[in-house]
Amino acid sequence: ESIFFVPTVEVNNIFELPAGKKRRVHTLVVLPDLETARRFSALISPVSKLGSDGRPWVRMSLERMTEAALELHPKILIIPAHIWTPWFGVFGAKGGFSSLKEAFGEQAKNIHAIETGLSSDPPMNWRCSWLDGVRILSFSDAHSPDNLAREASEFEIERMDYEFLWKAIAAPDAHNHLVRTLEFFPQEGKYFADGHRECGLRLTADETKAHGGKCPKCGKKITRGVLGRIDLLADRAEGIKPAGATPFTHLVPLRTLIGMALGQGAKTQKVERAYDALITAFGNEIAALEAKPQEIGKKMAGKIEPAVSKKISNAISLMQQEKLELKAGYDGQYGEVGLPKNE
Repeated sequence: ESIFFVPTVEVNNIFELPAGKKRRVHTLVVLPDLETARRFSALISPVSKLGSDGRPWVRMSLERMTEAALELHPKILIIPAHIWTPWFGVFGAKGGFSSLKEAFGEQAKNIHAIETGLSSDPPMNWRCSWLDGVRILSFSDAHSPDNLAREASEFEIERMDYEFLWKAIAAPDAHNHLVRTLEFFPQEGKYFADGHRECGLRLTADETKAHGGKCPKCGKKITRGVLGRIDLLADRAEGIKPAGATPFTHLVPLRTLIGMALGQGAKTQKVERAYDALITAFGNEIAALEAKPQEIGKKMAGKIEPAVSKKISNAISLMQQEKLELKAGYDGQYGEVGLPKNE
């Protein structure tokens, strides 16, 4: 099959507000073609170190960069990345903003989408009515090939063409083209709950408040997680679904799920053999994760041991039913996902 790609870059906007407070925000820039990418590179080069920074540090405000980028090409997409992450999310607890208007100023009208990050999912974002006007997207934030598509956005477009992708995200009827998003269980993310990793302490937002925002063990500041930050900024109760909200599916990476089923590490040979067999049978990881248990048993017959196949199909079924045990991540520590004790 042909491989299609879109030039993108995640940048770290570093800027100072008039009051003197420095901000650091990760932003995804999606570009229509390589020529525009070269021009954008030239734009940020004087205020970046492109030769050394894998994620360019761009010394421009969000408003100024958005304005300058759209002057290069009106269909560049500026998408705030992992918006609730404490340190670098546009709404994060460590110096984030309280609205897109506050963050992007007059350019807020040109922000058509946000990316939820691993530690939040659509229902958490639906609690903020002021996000109703933008697309809620999910991306894998993959820093290695194994993590590709651990989160994703699924579009239905007429052909593989940037114009149609732009319309699917930025046009007024874009929700008709965004079919669904694929999501981590947000508890798996590194910043879901409040906590202090050095002391191994995970807290609820109420506990953080009770301790004055400081770790009861060492007195250092507690890192407020995504859930607590959303609680502060939300104007809707949990469980409210806005009209026209895009469907979503929670998934666990296949190697992780196989490892849970077999009681093995995700990178062991036994897990790798089963993973390869499933990918060969189903074509890709998402298809395997969404397969029916009986279909897994049928396609795995003769390829892996029946007992192994049964354990894996059972784990996939429990994930599909959202019956997994979840221990929330906090302060940079990934959460844990496991099978129910009786399984």
